[in-house]
Amino acid sequence: MDKYDRASQHIKESLNTKNLAECLSQTGRFSYCALCATSLSCLYKYPANVDFKLDCLRVLCNHLKLMLQLPTMREMANCELPLDAKVYVRALKKEEVLKEGMMIIVQDLLLLAISNGTYDARWRVLILYVTRVFDLDINTVDNFELNVVNCLSNLLPVQTDQEQADAARRIRVSRTKRFALIGLASVGGGILLGLTGGLAAPLIGTGLSSFLGTSIVGAIGSVGGTAIVGSLFGVAGASLTGYKMHKRVGDIEEFQFRKLSTDTETGDIHLHITIVISGWLNDDTETSYSKPWEYLRDSPEQYYLRYESSYLLEFGKAMEYFFSFAVSVAVQESLKYTVLSGLMAAIAWPAGILGLASVIDNPWGVCCRRSAQVGKQLAETLLTHSHGNRPVTLIGYSLGARVIYYCLREMSQREKCQGIVQDAILIGTPCTRNSSDWNKISEIVAGRVVNAYCRSDWFLKFLYRTLSMHANGVAGLQAIQSVNDRIENIDLTDIVSGHFEYPQKLTEILMYIGVNVDESARIKLITTQSVPEKMSESLKINDDYTVKKSKSVIDLTTIDTKKKNETQ
Repeated sequence: MDKYDRASQHIKESLNTKNLAECLSQTGRFSYCALCATSLSCLYKYPANVDFKLDCLRVLCNHLKLMLQLPTMREMANCELPLDAKVYVRALKKEEVLKEGMMIIVQDLLLLAISNGTYDARWRVLILYVTRVFDLDINTVDNFELNVVNCLSNLLPVQTDQEQADAARRIRVSRTKRFALIGLASVGGGILLGLTGGLAAPLIGTGLSSFLGTSIVGAIGSVGGTAIVGSLFGVAGASLTGYKMHKRVGDIEEFQFRKLSTDTETGDIHLHITIVISGWLNDDTETSYSKPWEYLRDSPEQYYLRYESSYLLEFGKAMEYFFSFAVSVAVQESLKYTVLSGLMAAIAWPAGILGLASVIDNPWGVCCRRSAQVGKQLAETLLTHSHGNRPVTLIGYSLGARVIYYCLREMSQREKCQGIVQDAILIGTPCTRNSSDWNKISEIVAGRVVNAYCRSDWFLKFLYRTLSMHANGVAGLQAIQSVNDRIENIDLTDIVSGHFEYPQKLTEILMYIGVNVDESARIKLITTQSVPEKMSESLKINDDYTVKKSKSVIDLTTIDTKKKNETQ
């Protein structure tokens, strides 16, 4: 019997039919709630999240029977000074029900987060943060979420043979998962998931309601419960592949989501989704969209945005011609191919390069305008919750990053825009690096806002040579100068030499940033030493469990002191 089986058995014996509040001591309940309050204090310091923090604490206090302590917890959550969580972690470890591990707290938080049919991105960031504080594997959360989906799948509307096959596949996978349900017991306002060596077939086949505690079985098992599940996943399971534009923005001709094939055995629905956006196309096939992202494993449910293909293809062809001709010009002017980045320091562009302006400027200008409109359309899609009420991570490079930037900027101007986007990863972004603009978009993102740039990207500099943006600079060329520590600046100059290499080296870039990729690709890249030594690591927590720096869930050890000084 390994540690997970022992933990599973211990949880069963300790809880039986009790809820978690009854199994924890007064000190344990206070420590649980206080740990969450201090975490909220570290994560969300801005006024826009004050109401969320209060709502979150109200749910926790009610769940743990600590409503009289709500004012105290609110003060802790709004404290501007760093708080030490060590004392609360130490107190929780003394609890009998938690002596085999802290996974039960993580599960409990997850189920509280979705109990009203809305999985707020800020709740998920809090859960991931607490998972790191407990020194648990971050993938534990993904597995817990998958198990919840497996249980809720019986309440999802199944309309087609394909959807039925997908549901059956999810059940088969759940039986092979190391992290699986051990039962659903009453946990205040939610259900309890645990760890076991395997999942008994009757458990998953019987459905969700048969295993719920008395406090929630009536609601979830009723028509109202089905409505809650429908709210969480959206109509018909919230597959974005069926999305249709009801309100067209600007002159957009193409805007649709396609499933990004990853591990087809993990199922087609998850509690967290990822949308990726490419910057240009090299041909008119679907592979041109999906190939750069083939090793991405940020979520079991991943989509790529297919948009304005004809214009992206025209731009891609123009780039190819421009670059091939630029190399020959560089040779003619005694510049080596390997030092094309030396153009970054040139006072005047070589005449041969300027002669190519007519080739690239027009398709570039068209794509810039349309990508901004596509970004606004994406904002409409997310704000109308076409994907249900689940956290979304956005990742894009080049013009795809520009789409994300304008999406977030549009969302920041709307009401009820928080809690939708979990992370935003922008790579080589052709847009302003004005700190006030980036500060606004960072306030609506629950977790990470990453500006990944390349200082030697001479092509991006060339594209902006005639514009007035030089006053503030281009985000894809340098760091955002901001005191807002929610914004992460990541220098990719050691990985890519310029704009053209983003698609080919995207897997390395994602690893460097700290985004999950396929394990086979990770091993291959590390083995061949094609990735810088300072590969992204998990969130660093010091001896007293106080998170020092990033307010994102995953801290980046790649942002060292030297790079930090470069931004000053």
